[in-house]
Amino acid sequence: MLAKLELFSFLIDVQVFNRTNETIYAIWNTTAGGNSSPSNSSYYEIGSYWPTEPPEAAVDGNITTIYTNHGTCNITIWLITCGDNTGLYLTLNDGPFTLIAFYFYTNDLDSERDPLTITIEGSNLNGSALTLGSSWTLIYNGSSGLASDPGRSAMGTLQILPNASIPFNSYRLLVTSKRGIETCTSYAEFVLIGN
Repeated sequence: MLAKLELFSFLIDVQVFNRTNETIYAIWNTTAGGNSSPSNSSYYEIGSYWPTEPPEAAVDGNITTIYTNHGTCNITIWLITCGDNTGLYLTLNDGPFTLIAFYFYTNDLDSERDPLTITIEGSNLNGSALTLGSSWTLIYNGSSGLASDPGRSAMGTLQILPNASIPFNSYRLLVTSKRGIETCTSYAEFVLIGN
């Protein structure tokens, strides 16, 4: 992937977002333009994320950690929709960032948990305003880059946002579908590229 990023950097000055101490909020039962529903840390509850697989793992730069969210399911419910409409949001400490591309790393366990389609929204509001759907602007609705299974703990295809030009302080990621029947959605990294 380094060669691809170098080529991409040659065309426009870009950087990979590296998390410092940003707070990452887990959400579920949320759609683009809708209010965010906070997700809790629990092993067995609907609307929870696995305690040892928190949302921070999705942006920690470490492909051996994963973020797992059950959404409308728990560990006993296996459906194609488990983990849909889950995700995260964060406010960047270093100020506005124009997202121009992204890619995912898959979880290390099961391809059925891979996110297939996603939405990404941006906002320049902060604090509790970010729980309101009206705070967010949809900037991407499409493939996660994992349509073809790259394997476990593997990088998906680089996805470039069309017409990326607006810098945002905050970003919200939502998984809208996953690969197969499982109890949750799970991924190792959501890598943001921009300037």
